[in-house]
Amino acid sequence: MNHYTESIELSAEWLRKALPLMSRQAAALHPVSYAVWYGYVAQRDPALRAAVDEALARDGRLDEATTLALYQRFVAGFDADAARRVADGMQHLLAGMADSAQAAGDSTARYGDALDRLSQALSTETDRASDAVSAVMADTQQMRQALQTLQDRLAANQREIDQLRDEVHRARRDAVVDPLTNLANRRGFDEALAQCLSIPVGPATGIWLLALDIDHFKQVNDTWGHGFGDQVLRAVAQLVRALAPAEATVARIGGEEFAVLLPAAERPQALALAEQVRQRVSAARIKRHDSNETLARVTLSVGLTRWQAGESAQTLVERADQALYASKQAGRDRVTELPPG
Repeated sequence: MNHYTESIELSAEWLRKALPLMSRQAAALHPVSYAVWYGYVAQRDPALRAAVDEALARDGRLDEATTLALYQRFVAGFDADAARRVADGMQHLLAGMADSAQAAGDSTARYGDALDRLSQALSTETDRASDAVSAVMADTQQMRQALQTLQDRLAANQREIDQLRDEVHRARRDAVVDPLTNLANRRGFDEALAQCLSIPVGPATGIWLLALDIDHFKQVNDTWGHGFGDQVLRAVAQLVRALAPAEATVARIGGEEFAVLLPAAERPQALALAEQVRQRVSAARIKRHDSNETLARVTLSVGLTRWQAGESAQTLVERADQALYASKQAGRDRVTELPPG
């Protein structure tokens, strides 16, 4: 895993060194290219510098394939958050470069207009002066063309950055969402719980965790098949999500196990939600679409507990699981509360 801990001043200096090198390559100005050249000028990895120098000596410029190969070999290992940070940084970089190029282009245009007026004023002067102005005007036109090319290239790379950010956003979302139920998955639940425990709560409210498990779910799968079992999971997920408050995190954390994290609730609210979910699921009947025949009745066992200040997320989850197990042992289709301590 790569970690960038440099100061703003130092990273800005390496940015200034990396940009000219990037611009001379055949590869586009995208985050992958920037990561390679940032590492090169920062001298973070001698092996990367040696590989880049070797490629330059061999090919003259780095193309897309070589740049990607260098990235995968020496830089890859970012998680979705790190990739998003690079994409965000490149977006700000390109936006700033585009603004600078636009400003420079405007200044060049004004300079060219001034030269036009000067040329007209000197039209009656010596040929030597006129030739000098013409030469400067030619240089100015070249500058205009170069700036326009830069602006066009920046615009194209901005589109690539936007696409990359969208892809990273989708990857980030997919990493924390259960595709079957569209609820948070275990990773999404763990992240939400960690964030929740880092925020102070008032004395009148608390953080409550509900652990829910579909009773005899294996029997449902064995009797009706996994396709039918998936329908049951989706139906239970939709019902729990509909009953839980908007601020709650509802997650599928196992095969047939769900969790509801209440970030700021009082005990009566948490108990009422647990009972409401259990009763609504128990009252539901799963029927055939063609004949309306009842196929199965599903019940839930629920464990409920409150977070105690100072304890870890693991301790809270384990206590909720213990409460859930107590509901199973007591006959299922019930709610068991297990207080901390």
